[in-house]
Amino acid sequence: MAPSSSVLAAIGLGTVAFASAGVLGACNRKVTKSECTEMLDHYLDMVIAADPATRNLPPSQAAAVRDMKRAVKKAERSYAQVEAQCETEVSRSEYDCAKKANIPDEWEACIE
Repeated sequence: MAPSSSVLAAIGLGTVAFASAGVLGACNRKVTKSECTEMLDHYLDMVIAADPATRNLPPSQAAAVRDMKRAVKKAERSYAQVEAQCETEVSRSEYDCAKKANIPDEWEACIE
């Protein structure tokens, strides 16, 4: 089952919908928990970097703000739900695509 929009919005993942397990082919290997964490962190980093409030900060302050915002999102229950769904529903090709994304829209297109 794909996550609801409210769950994804709660962790800042917009309206991304993970492909359902039935749609994925048997040859598409699933990703690991650590890979899901990396992929979701990559998305959060892109979203945070695009935030006008962090764009003009000195690098050390921007890193501190990014780490704080990432920690807040990861502490939410909805983040754990999306991470668990990632492990069961995201294919290797979706993961590879999302990790190469340069902007949130590209990332989202990879896993829709």
